[in-house]
Amino acid sequence: MGKRMANGIPRRHHYVTKAYLEGFLEPGKPHLYCYGRKRSEPFQNTPINLANIRDFHSYKRADGSIDCSLEARIEKEIESPGIPILRRLVSGKTNLDYGQRVALARLVALQSIRVPYERNFMDGNNVHNLRSFLNEMDEDAQRLGAPVNAIDIAVTPRDDPKLITKRVRISREQILAEIGHAEKDPGRSSRDALFPLTDGLSKVLVHMEWSVYHASGTERFITSDRPVVRDSADDRGLGRGLKDLRSKMNFPLSSTALLEIRHHNWLINAIRKRRPNQAPLRRKAPNQEITVCEATDSFVEAANLAHAEQAHLWVFSGREQAWIRTWMQKPLKVPKQVVTVSDRMQDLRANHQPAKPTRVRESVIRHE
Repeated sequence: MGKRMANGIPRRHHYVTKAYLEGFLEPGKPHLYCYGRKRSEPFQNTPINLANIRDFHSYKRADGSIDCSLEARIEKEIESPGIPILRRLVSGKTNLDYGQRVALARLVALQSIRVPYERNFMDGNNVHNLRSFLNEMDEDAQRLGAPVNAIDIAVTPRDDPKLITKRVRISREQILAEIGHAEKDPGRSSRDALFPLTDGLSKVLVHMEWSVYHASGTERFITSDRPVVRDSADDRGLGRGLKDLRSKMNFPLSSTALLEIRHHNWLINAIRKRRPNQAPLRRKAPNQEITVCEATDSFVEAANLAHAEQAHLWVFSGREQAWIRTWMQKPLKVPKQVVTVSDRMQDLRANHQPAKPTRVRESVIRHE
């Protein structure tokens, strides 16, 4: 939860949970080392003062008051249930029941999409799509020699034109109104999507295979302003989405533990052997067992490098580490056609997720 003003309304909202950052403090130390992208020197600060932005989860109502209900909901529904489970894994207790597993999956899911990097992508992509609709109407109007003031958008359960279920008509007036709302409140699109995306992503994560790595040597895990890290690219240099069965997610739980989430081998093998036109796979009951692994110093170093590579603006460490300062002088490099976590993660069963508009536009509507 963010810092509170005198009237009790939280205004400084953490995009990386404060209670989570506290797990990276060295024993008896109150400060983390903070390494900024393109910053020459690190500085030290307490977790409560790090990874937060004023009114990041709130918005101004028509009467001028501030609505902080989303910040309160995040604390009540995600952080309060999830952080104790995270600490349980750090302590070595991995016998989670299904409810506890869901609570942690929701914490990981939200943490992966609530960060500025992801939210900026979502908000920018929303405006880009709206403007692309206008551009298409203008191009068709020029081609047809008549006004085109609306467009039909095909709706599919997934972004696949073969699965079109219906078409939604959107007028130029509606699109211009949405662009106006986005200009007045740039974070609205991503803010409204946080919980729907969290719910969809967590339903996938809870069924995946979990392993906890505990540091066995002297090296310690770091974290960043993008603490949930996925494989940055495949062998073609393209960003991997969670639908790619080779993808995995790494989430440092603390300075001494890291959670790895990947697809089950049985599922990978079943999909590889699946015949065309075969009925959708039926999910097996989720395996609630969590594998416990040793994280050698070389493993910790490799995980830390991956986090530094994908850090947006900040890396946080309980220890001063010169290599992080050197590494953070480099610009952030993202894979070509990067697929961010905010891309609506699909369940592996067709038609599991609610329908959404596809980028395939099927017809042009002429309004005289």
